[in-house]
Amino acid sequence: MFKRLPEFYEEPDVGYSVYRLHFNENLFLPEEYYREILGGLESWEARYYTQPNNSSLAAKIEDHMGLPRGSVVITAGADDGLRLAIQLLHFAEERRLVVLEPTYSMPRILAEQLGIERVQLSYRPDLGVDVDEVARRAKGGAVYVCSPNNPTGHLVKELEELASRLEGLVIYDAAYAEFAGLWKPELYEYGNVVEARTFSKAWGLAGLRVGYLVARGPLASALKALAYPHPISSYSAKAVERALDLEKYVRRSVDEARAVRDEVAGRLLTDKYVGEANFITLKLEDAEAVAAELYKRGFAVRALGGRPLCESCLRFTVAPMDIMEKFLVALSEALKLK
Repeated sequence: MFKRLPEFYEEPDVGYSVYRLHFNENLFLPEEYYREILGGLESWEARYYTQPNNSSLAAKIEDHMGLPRGSVVITAGADDGLRLAIQLLHFAEERRLVVLEPTYSMPRILAEQLGIERVQLSYRPDLGVDVDEVARRAKGGAVYVCSPNNPTGHLVKELEELASRLEGLVIYDAAYAEFAGLWKPELYEYGNVVEARTFSKAWGLAGLRVGYLVARGPLASALKALAYPHPISSYSAKAVERALDLEKYVRRSVDEARAVRDEVAGRLLTDKYVGEANFITLKLEDAEAVAAELYKRGFAVRALGGRPLCESCLRFTVAPMDIMEKFLVALSEALKLK
């Protein structure tokens, strides 16, 4: 029936009985934050469809972030936003997506699923970007850039240069931007940038599946034309609107995560990537074996490999220090046994 099935994004199902250090969720937000935002719905909110494109939430985000009207497109998490941005390439001069590796795997999977040619380029050993090469290969198509990058955590300092020079689209994945102090989208002003944001990471609402794209003028209109009319539920939209009024909790948790990240990084002797996100990535000889040993000790982490600059890596989310103390003991044991 099918000549060939596309590759799929396989996620580990580890349940909730272990320490979840594999998805980079924000583990520092207090229960008080969730009690204030996770109230119930009125019956009519459950009975009826949401506003088209969740327009009230989009307007709330625009006001909160100081963005122009019509620049925000609500999506079912950032992955749905990346799908929309990559799907735009069917209407571009070239159906080509340049991906800088090592990085998040979903754009590679989405490109294959959507029938878009993918060109893999690598960050330099110093994590810099060859802007000339990217501009040449992405001309008429697009480049995907995650900053802070997953799994290296570094800020891509050439991002604005790419936006100003590229004859095509820049798909900017800003999932971890708040951890780097980048709270408000700005690059959309270039006009060829689609910035993908999410409430799953710093805002601690991964289970609600809410993201948004920021783009300017015609680009925003094109994204809305491809988007589903009711991308998220009334419950999710209402909770996120409340969360925006409680940003103080999120900022405090980000400060705590950064402090613990730096302390833990300072105690690790293994070669590593630290960067500006809420995770640390270790370069190991056998990351899969170490990850398996850690899981036996109650810690789910992410083993990554087969990529430029990350042939065998292990990434773990930063958690409150009492959990990190236990993790460091387990990691030391796992490294001895691997």
